[in-house]
Amino acid sequence: MMDKINPALYITDTDPIPQEIFDTTDWYESQETTIQDPDQLPWMMAQGWIIDEAVVTGYWTSTGKPIGTWTLSRRVLKPEEALKDLTESFIEAYNTGRELNDTRYDEIVTLYSVMLDKTEDELNSLESDDTTYDDLIDNILAAMETDFAEYDGNVDGLFDSYGNAQRTRINQQFDNQVAEQRSSLIDRGMYNSTLWNTTEAGIERERARALTDLEDSILERKVGLEDRQYTLKSEMRGRILAARDRLRASLQDRDTNHITLRNNVLNALLAFMERREDGYPDIGSVGQLTSNLGASSPTYPAP
Repeated sequence: MMDKINPALYITDTDPIPQEIFDTTDWYESQETTIQDPDQLPWMMAQGWIIDEAVVTGYWTSTGKPIGTWTLSRRVLKPEEALKDLTESFIEAYNTGRELNDTRYDEIVTLYSVMLDKTEDELNSLESDDTTYDDLIDNILAAMETDFAEYDGNVDGLFDSYGNAQRTRINQQFDNQVAEQRSSLIDRGMYNSTLWNTTEAGIERERARALTDLEDSILERKVGLEDRQYTLKSEMRGRILAARDRLRASLQDRDTNHITLRNNVLNALLAFMERREDGYPDIGSVGQLTSNLGASSPTYPAP
């Protein structure tokens, strides 16, 4: 019987961990500054500063520029905080993706190992079945030997008296011929010891020839029967062995087809598992992120 393989016993059902939403409030800070040079305003505003309050106390007579103070504010990114959070997230996703891919690889190898082990056990089981078939055939052949021995004994008894009737008929035929020849010679006045001995010898030669032919015929019949027994025995053994081979081939084909079908289904599952790819960030993107964040705010004050 083919062993079942339950993939659920060897596959870890690991669902992806949902990524938490970043709390970006700590990534930014508010900055305020006060300037008295109105020529700095365009450059400051280009850097993201917004004028919150302007107090003008007068104007320069020579240039007409305003005199006063300007209060500005802006929200700026803190690269160290953002980089720390993003790097931790990237590294966690990187490690998780690699771990999932490695786990899937280990599961595929484990399933292949289980399939190989089951297949080898089942093929070895088919070899043990051959011994069962051979024992069955040996038992059948032994029973056939007994049957043929019994048949041979029954037939052999029939031949003990085979030919007696033919022998009696032949002897009676030639005895009658001897009597007829003696009477014929006596009736014709030709009977004497010399002539009779010659005539009787000729008749006995014919008797011996007829009996010899009969014995040859009986022997031929017995040999034919023995040949027939041997032929039947050989044919029967050949047919049984051929039937054994067909049965064994049929059963083995059935079992191997079942094994192949199961393994094909598993191979399809394993190929599906292999095609899956748990994506994760390229480790080089962390360096790019660091570079980008490091250059994103050149005016950010050093701590």
